[in-house]
Amino acid sequence: MNTLTVLICTHNRADLLAKVIASLNGARRPEGWEVGILVMANACSDATHARLDDYRASADERGLLPLAWVAEPMPGKSHALNRGAAELAGDWVAIVDDDHRVAEDFLVEIARAVEAHPEASMLCGRILPDWDGSEPGWVHDPGPYRIYPLPIPRQEFGEADRELGLDGPIPGGGNQILRVEALRRVGDFSTELGPQGHDLGGGEDTEYMLRALRQGERLVYVPRIVQYHYVDLSRLRLGYLMRKAFQRSQAGVRFSRLAGRGVPLYAWRKFAGYAARTALSFSWSKTRFFLVRCAASLGEISAMRRMGKGEALNRLVRRAEPRWAGWLALGGLVGAALATASAGLLPTLARHAIVPPAVAALASLLLLGSSLATFSRTGPNLREEILKHYSRYTFLALLRLTFWAWVLFSLMAGLGSLLYAALAIGAHGDVSHVGLVLASMLGIAWVLGLQFCRHLLYLPASICASLNILPSRLYGLWKLLSPARLNAVISLSLAIAAGLLAMATARLLAEGRGLELLALWGAVVAYAGIQVWSSWRRDPSPESVTSPRQGPPNIVLIGSDTLRADRLGVLGYQRGLTPNLDKLASRGTLFGQCYVPCARTAPSILSLLTGMWPHHHGVRDNFIADADTDLRVPDLPALLRQHGYATAAVSDWCGADLKKFPFGFDYVDTPDDQWNIKYLIRQGPKNLRLILSLFTHNRFGKTFLPELYYLAGVPMTTELGRHGRQVLNALARGDKPFLLHLFYSTTHPPFGVEFPYYTMLSDPNYGGESKFVMSRLTEPFEIIRRQGQPKEEFDLDQILDLYDSCVSRFDAEVGRMLEHMEKSGLADNTVVVIYSDHGMEFFEHNTWGQGNSAIGDFSPRVPLIIAGPGIRPGQHQEVVRSVDLMPTLLQHAGIPLPPNLDGVSLAPALNGEPMPPLAAFNETGIWIADIPGLPDQHLHYPDLLELLEVPDRQSGTLAVKPEYDAVTILAKDRMIRSDRWKLVYQPLNEGYVLRLFDTLSDPNCECDISAGEPEVTGRLWARLEAWMSQDPGVARPQGRNDTRDSSATR
Repeated sequence: MNTLTVLICTHNRADLLAKVIASLNGARRPEGWEVGILVMANACSDATHARLDDYRASADERGLLPLAWVAEPMPGKSHALNRGAAELAGDWVAIVDDDHRVAEDFLVEIARAVEAHPEASMLCGRILPDWDGSEPGWVHDPGPYRIYPLPIPRQEFGEADRELGLDGPIPGGGNQILRVEALRRVGDFSTELGPQGHDLGGGEDTEYMLRALRQGERLVYVPRIVQYHYVDLSRLRLGYLMRKAFQRSQAGVRFSRLAGRGVPLYAWRKFAGYAARTALSFSWSKTRFFLVRCAASLGEISAMRRMGKGEALNRLVRRAEPRWAGWLALGGLVGAALATASAGLLPTLARHAIVPPAVAALASLLLLGSSLATFSRTGPNLREEILKHYSRYTFLALLRLTFWAWVLFSLMAGLGSLLYAALAIGAHGDVSHVGLVLASMLGIAWVLGLQFCRHLLYLPASICASLNILPSRLYGLWKLLSPARLNAVISLSLAIAAGLLAMATARLLAEGRGLELLALWGAVVAYAGIQVWSSWRRDPSPESVTSPRQGPPNIVLIGSDTLRADRLGVLGYQRGLTPNLDKLASRGTLFGQCYVPCARTAPSILSLLTGMWPHHHGVRDNFIADADTDLRVPDLPALLRQHGYATAAVSDWCGADLKKFPFGFDYVDTPDDQWNIKYLIRQGPKNLRLILSLFTHNRFGKTFLPELYYLAGVPMTTELGRHGRQVLNALARGDKPFLLHLFYSTTHPPFGVEFPYYTMLSDPNYGGESKFVMSRLTEPFEIIRRQGQPKEEFDLDQILDLYDSCVSRFDAEVGRMLEHMEKSGLADNTVVVIYSDHGMEFFEHNTWGQGNSAIGDFSPRVPLIIAGPGIRPGQHQEVVRSVDLMPTLLQHAGIPLPPNLDGVSLAPALNGEPMPPLAAFNETGIWIADIPGLPDQHLHYPDLLELLEVPDRQSGTLAVKPEYDAVTILAKDRMIRSDRWKLVYQPLNEGYVLRLFDTLSDPNCECDISAGEPEVTGRLWARLEAWMSQDPGVARPQGRNDTRDSSATR
């Protein structure tokens, strides 16, 4: 016999609750079913408890449905639902709201639907307003200004049974009928969403259903299952309509792909548009409509602001920042105000106040003119019609950058003018316009020159990223620089400034010129405050972390983009680059043969965090349209958060995907999506970008010019490591286990790294163009041209030295994090994972880059180290996959695995046991140019210029044109790696090529032995073909072509 429990959550609605229970007792009961009622009395203070007891006392005598009830004291519908789920037994549960009444055939139709749709683990039906004629006439208005959705729910999805998916519609609360086992598989309702008491919160039901569908549950709509929703006339008043619209929109954003991205400009424009239409409306129907739209827009904005970086966790992170720096910055602003006020009182100073900003304006215009004369932009080449569409946006972006250049030049000119005024006062001279002009120009030149030299020595990659000349023209200046010389110049400059200020102070004090003295030192305090606020950073102290929490382990993921596995000393590299990683591997489990399914960042990160192949999670490359960023599968951060973890992600310019996709992170500090034409335009042309980027590697840049702070190719290892430890401290102060995901760009091309690392391994006599970074990778056409160039066009030895320097720098930063955790006491209860999204080809197979070739292991093979409590030390050389990490961590944390994962848990290896044999699969990414070494008849598609478009001109996100989706997927090379064997598949215009390699005797995969090993080739091809057949974008390959192109395997 099947059992059905009707679950009702209620809060202080005793009368309405009695009505819904009466309707259930009045409904026809299905044969062969046991039906009962479970009521969750959520923080009730009315007569609910007494009435439920009265019902139970007389239920048997009156022949009523059996009823159980539980008091849930924690306010919030989600808490009541989760408690109710724990109390359930039996087969099915129907969640019904306390302000519904069910139709007479409600229970019978549920039983019929279960029999008719055995594939379904979830059902829903119709909810109709229980109109009685007392409602206002406008609720039935079908016109363009109708209020929709009404605060009285109405859910109708057609007249026939149909399966519903992630594309919607999604049934809301009170319209969910689930198998009890499915309810438990999906997990708890989100306690961050949903109403508390009678407030207007919501969204917990929609979030739950979306999560269930992503996890593979099947939902069927059956229109014959009908409920009626009570009509409360007070809900049809304007105030309630606006509050409900605000809360509904707020809840919707909190679990959408918009969450965590801050407030985009279009949201403010939308609100402003609705507000303007409200003001210009001359009919009540229009006014009511636009007022409700205004409230909904404000709800979206409110949620976006709160979700920008995570609410509670963001507060903890901010508390870790030094308070005195903020006070000094505030003092700087006060000083600036005092200086301005004093200057206004003194005609002598006020007369010259215009000079520094005027000189700054001239310098800004000259900089803008030179930038326009040599105009360039970051990012890939795009068609002229796309660029023309953004001409106005480009103009505004240039104005914005020019404005900030003017602000910086004004500060520099003001500093020169301030010291000139101090000199004039101290030397009993006069302040003249000519002197101020010269002083302003000297201030700009001196500060610019000093910053340029500092960057050239300590961070030359930041200069190379925006340089309009060959880097070799700077080598003479670079040879003159050293930390000691720069420090001497800075100290001398400060000493001269202090001397001038002391002279002026003494003179003003002697002559009793108090207002001028106030102006002088107000300006000094202002400059000091600005400098401290923008640039000062304290390394977080491990001693500030409280004692470690016991319970489920914390998890820290540390990844570095483009880190090759063969660079680890523990895996045989002789340069000794990775002492800290090697030490971590010695106390944890090292997987020496781990493979990613696609060696491009977005699909690789998605597979890592979802445990699924790219053709299952749907992300095949880096160019993803906005509509395709909604995750349709469960992810590791979201599952951990559902089980009580706090989750955070921090990255630099390579980690935008951690924000672009709606992973379940409470706190996200990464750049916006960099595959976005508007983002790239905002970075500006080279000359403007170069000057501004000298001053944006700090808090000022992150706050006001984040596109330059996160400029691609500029190393941020120090900043990311410092902030990562700060977030770690904040997480450790909480009362939850946590997941912290740090993702570094340290080892990503063009391999720029801070001083002294870029000098440590390179030939000191090297004089080519790749002294600081891999050269000629700053312009779109350069990148495409370089991708197709042969090995002889590159200074490969120098590039390898730079790459190894980057590996060493990443290892040092990992060492600092591990030391911080040890001193904090966190190491005893924290699992640390070291990984990469992909490796790198250095012409081992005639090409460079990542994701271009499936033949060698250098691109798909990555390091994987897992160390922490309960993990036995050991090395495993069996093949594993990055998709295995998610189930491994979930199982180690004691969390049930979601169904349909492609990855498997590596728990046996963590316990020191042998792993069952696994096969790794990999596919190439989108090629941006003709790749050397591919067979002549290889399946091709257009270049990026034709391939890319901007489907949503408002958002600006770059994506592959839909008409090319199929060919870009079909044209991918693919491989299977199993034990010692590797089989590579390459599609041709007609047929395909298979190549077999024995990685034991031929680790570089240079000799195709498929002809000599037909049995192995056939066996692996059957497995690879089966894997490819799961991909909806791949038809079954037809007709192997045995013609081999030897150039492809050299």
